[in-house]
Amino acid sequence: MATLVVHDGAMTDIAASKPNTADRRGALVAAYAHAAEVCAEVRSDQLAGPTPCPDYDVGTLVSHLVGAGWRAVALGRGEMPTSEQFPHIELADAPRQLREAGVEAAGAWSDDRLRTMTTMPWGETYTGATLVDMYLSELMAHAWDLAVATGQKPGCDDDLASAALAAARAMLRPEYRDMMGVGNPFGAEQHAGDDATTLERFAAFMGRRIDWRP
Repeated sequence: MATLVVHDGAMTDIAASKPNTADRRGALVAAYAHAAEVCAEVRSDQLAGPTPCPDYDVGTLVSHLVGAGWRAVALGRGEMPTSEQFPHIELADAPRQLREAGVEAAGAWSDDRLRTMTTMPWGETYTGATLVDMYLSELMAHAWDLAVATGQKPGCDDDLASAALAAARAMLRPEYRDMMGVGNPFGAEQHAGDDATTLERFAAFMGRRIDWRP
């Protein structure tokens, strides 16, 4: 399955052509807390296990999740991210870092930053609102990945899941699925089923098979 690639320079012009004025900062902050809860349930003997993201095992996905969280903080502060790889994060430290990053993100994303246009390293320009949507989607998608990869039952407050789904729909247009190869930068939307939860519908929209198991 695809992973968001807003961190590594491969993102294409997703939603850059239409302004995004939504304010999902509260949901972004809640996504940090949710991701921290998922990471806290990961066991050390699971770190080498597979995840729905083919490029990441559990351990590297934990580091990636924390790194993406801090990158969203940097963007909120007006700092320009680089294409450098995220550093390794010890599993035991991941929940603390995510909670701390959530607090920092809450202070960093001001009203002005939400409206400010930011040109990313790959040359595309986005409103702060779109960047909030990108990282809300990324944190929630990878928290779901970690949960299913480590035998947890994915779940969160339905308001948070609804915000994540709205964010994903706002930034991800159909023509950008598989445009750089199957699953890259986003896979095809998957079928969730009539009885799917909102979180499952979000995961399916992000290209995840909701029945995926390691």
